[in-house]
Amino acid sequence: MVAGMLMPLERLRSILELLFHEGVLVGERDGCPRRTHPQLPGVANVEVRRAMASLRSRGLVRQTAAWRHLYWYLTDAGVAHLRQYLRLPPDVVPRSLQRAPRPAAPRPRSAASPPGRQRLPWHGSSTGSRRRRRMLGSALEPAPRHKERDYSQLLEGARQG
Repeated sequence: MVAGMLMPLERLRSILELLFHEGVLVGERDGCPRRTHPQLPGVANVEVRRAMASLRSRGLVRQTAAWRHLYWYLTDAGVAHLRQYLRLPPDVVPRSLQRAPRPAAPRPRSAASPPGRQRLPWHGSSTGSRRRRRMLGSALEPAPRHKERDYSQLLEGARQG
């Protein structure tokens, strides 16, 4: 099953069981053949990489690389193949494909502001920017307007000059 490497079947089976259980497997890219995989005691990291390379060549897993780590994700064909290889019932699904249970009722909203008080449409502290003070002031009294300038005199002066 594993191309280019002889591996005891117990180790291969433990790798495939972990992959099916989680749906995702992580391995470190290193050249040290003695380093063991952190999730699989007694299994070398090189053996995990070789087993995943075999599954990847058959299109059963998808590989993503980030810095010194490799991530393998089961595809739908990989789920079907491992279910048959590990002799699992059809109702067993990898954890990455299971949906998280939703809460039965929505959370109650916090009563941070007393009833009758208008909630402000921004986040942050109650003291702060001019805009916030201007908006609060506009609720109580009209905001001051800028004096409109009469540009007609300036334009006439520019034309005559």
